[in-house]
Amino acid sequence: MAENLRTEYGFRMNGSGYITPAEAKAWFEDLRMKVAVKKGRAFGLLVDIRGQKANPPETQEIIKTAMGWLKQNGMARSTVVLDSTVARLMMVRMAKQSGVYEWERYIDASKDPDWEHKAIDWIVNGAEPSKEEDAAA
Repeated sequence: MAENLRTEYGFRMNGSGYITPAEAKAWFEDLRMKVAVKKGRAFGLLVDIRGQKANPPETQEIIKTAMGWLKQNGMARSTVVLDSTVARLMMVRMAKQSGVYEWERYIDASKDPDWEHKAIDWIVNGAEPSKEEDAAA
């Protein structure tokens, strides 16, 4: 089950494993309530999906909807931390479809031990972690 945590920069979402459509709906509803407290003020989002498995199309649609909704409701920048090429390709595709790709960065934690620092530095300061790998996606 995915969880949403409040942080000093905004929110951190942890979601590993397989996420059912029902779990995705519950996650999105929880996130909507937490974001509503911000009343439109800008926030950042760190999405930790290390260990994520391929999710069903229904779950992917909910996540894609959430991505667009978050951008419309104050998300300034986000970082997705993952550990598989399949997850990366899926997230890049959904980010492009939902219109958040420009504000989102991807870090492969299996290749970068400093992933958390880089993820937060992008969210807080706009320090580019690297978009080189995304050019081919």
